[in-house]
Amino acid sequence: MNWFRKLAILSGLLVCAIAGAAEAQAADLVVTVRQVRSAQGIIAISVFDSANTFLGYHREVIARDVVANEGEMPIVFKDLPPGKYAVAAYHDENNSGALDTNFLGIPTEGFGFSNGAKAFLGPPEFDAAAVPLETKTETKVELRY
Repeated sequence: MNWFRKLAILSGLLVCAIAGAAEAQAADLVVTVRQVRSAQGIIAISVFDSANTFLGYHREVIARDVVANEGEMPIVFKDLPPGKYAVAAYHDENNSGALDTNFLGIPTEGFGFSNGAKAFLGPPEFDAAAVPLETKTETKVELRY
């Protein structure tokens, strides 16, 4: 076997190893939305990967709408790269496409954040809601109505 062919084979193996290592680093984030009070409407859930994008308009990594089920709902986000992620969810009971609020701006539908982060006069900070993801990770979002 000439040196050029050996080099080509080694390069191919290296590319496959790097691709395999990158693939192995991807992990699943399992979010259990808890205390869903009814099976009406949808659960709107968004995953964010930085403080700069957290709760920004259409700046989430992944957004998903899932048909609501009363009680607990596990939702899996597959193959995310390692990092820190914060999750925000709300129960859009009337399918309006938005979190409904009263005249003071206080939500009238259930909402919550990962890591048990609480909202007080506004949403929590990214770091309060963030969970590290390196391997399969689970977090809970408790809805508050």
